[in-house]
Amino acid sequence: MAIIKGPLRFSGSLGGIRGYYDRDLKKWIYANKGGACKPLIKNNPAFINTRKLNEEWKGCNIWSKLIRKGTDELDVLKQGRNNCNLLKIAKQIQQMDPENKIGWRGIQSSKFNFPLIGFSMSNAHPFREVFYQRYALSISEDRREVTLVLNDFISINKFSWTEEVAYYRVFLTIFELPDVEWMERSRSYSPIYPKDTLGKQTTYCEWTRVSRTKIDFQLKASFPEDYVSREKTTVMVAMGLEFATAMQHGIPYLVKDNGTMAIIGCF
Repeated sequence: MAIIKGPLRFSGSLGGIRGYYDRDLKKWIYANKGGACKPLIKNNPAFINTRKLNEEWKGCNIWSKLIRKGTDELDVLKQGRNNCNLLKIAKQIQQMDPENKIGWRGIQSSKFNFPLIGFSMSNAHPFREVFYQRYALSISEDRREVTLVLNDFISINKFSWTEEVAYYRVFLTIFELPDVEWMERSRSYSPIYPKDTLGKQTTYCEWTRVSRTKIDFQLKASFPEDYVSREKTTVMVAMGLEFATAMQHGIPYLVKDNGTMAIIGCF
């Protein structure tokens, strides 16, 4: 792999070289094409372990997509590549599966979800570098309602941002994340519950002026009243912060990149 500093720039393929612009690194990247061809990997006995790991990687991708879809209402607060980092976490969880052999290991996030807690989906503005106030998070016994609490919260000087922050609002998203398992009948990985049955809810507070006044902040997000908690799922909680430099006639002047967000809890 090489980083081009000269005037030659292209996106795509040129002979045996592919090029692209890395938005996170803010540099043009070029690399040689190579490696074993697809038919060889698919049929050669020497690549049996590669085929097994490739199947597991498909399961990781499915799990990662569930998280990205579950937080899609906070998309404006995400920046940079998130999928590659989510895949790393998926692989961590997959390797914790003590029951199945390589090639059939599931992503049991209902058991092993601690690598996800604190994961920021903003590379440009990591959540912990923007907001460093302690908060409390709780969930009801039926796992239907999650409450975020900031006791004695004084908002002045609590947000680290490149622009002056005069107003803020808080988002709270909860969503039901199922385990992803190998299904012998279909010979493929799949969530244990259909995607269209997964619970998801987002709520947010009104725009609030940054001040020295102490407040007890509370925000709740709830699934519908008929929600029933299911096995092999985790209720994931994501918190988002959106900032404005000013407010005129009720219209906020948003900062560049809007804000930040992260997964702050798993129940």
